[in-house]
Amino acid sequence: MQIPWLLIALLGLNFLFSATGDSLSKMWATYPSSRLWAVLVLGCSVLAAVTWMLVIRRTGLAVGSSIMLLLTMIATVLAGLFMYKEQITRGEGIGVVLGIVAALFLLNIIRLP
Repeated sequence: MQIPWLLIALLGLNFLFSATGDSLSKMWATYPSSRLWAVLVLGCSVLAAVTWMLVIRRTGLAVGSSIMLLLTMIATVLAGLFMYKEQITRGEGIGVVLGIVAALFLLNIIRLP
């Protein structure tokens, strides 16, 4: 099985910029008068958009968007839990775990015979 390392690297960069921008958005929403949060969120959003275009060039829109939405969802859930001390229900936790498994299938890391 050949793992698509370039795709995984691009997904990692997109994941980093997207999840960071989404997490910092809460800070910007909490402190709307702070220009620092605005600049950081907008910078992350631009970098996420650029890496997003590179991801969908290699995977197509359907698979690329599925992977990125799942990864970003997982990251922002974890940020909510650990950074902002939010709570999730048992059902939501199961959904997060299933999201991780779905991302592994979409990346062809887990394959069905």
